[in-house]
Amino acid sequence: MKKEEAIVKASSDEPITKHRKKSRKLLFQELYAMSYNKFDAQLFKESFFDNVFTFNQDEEYINEMKKIITFYEKFFIYIIKEYTPKFKIETMSKSYILPIYMWLAEMFYLTEEIPAKVSINEAVEMAKVYWDDSSKKIVNWVLNKVFKNYEELNKKKEEDFSKIITESCFK
Repeated sequence: MKKEEAIVKASSDEPITKHRKKSRKLLFQELYAMSYNKFDAQLFKESFFDNVFTFNQDEEYINEMKKIITFYEKFFIYIIKEYTPKFKIETMSKSYILPIYMWLAEMFYLTEEIPAKVSINEAVEMAKVYWDDSSKKIVNWVLNKVFKNYEELNKKKEEDFSKIITESCFK
């Protein structure tokens, strides 16, 4: 079985394979939609996917990640500002920001432990798939800087950044 798949038991005791890699892509698309519109998850799934999936979504992962990302967004913006001083968060493309948010959420807050290098590679791959080569480079550069400074940042993760960070990617 591939690393990105997880087996769970259905009510009929038959295993259901959940694809983490594909669930990450769905999460990215939901976050992207949330950044531009008032978001209704059910309407999003009905209109965007027409309720047709060729894989079983890892709903638990997706829901936990959305909660983490929206709750700790100020900390994530603080990190992006620390490691990308040339970029203005207000004008930075969401395609650069959202993979970084996802990786930071996995790295600092997700209850399931995912190796940092796996998360970095997935974030870089996502940036590469959905946008241009420069997004891949930016995402990779930022995430590697954060990874190198993980211990220092981990001490700051519970601070209240709402007083110094006013921006948000989400409507």
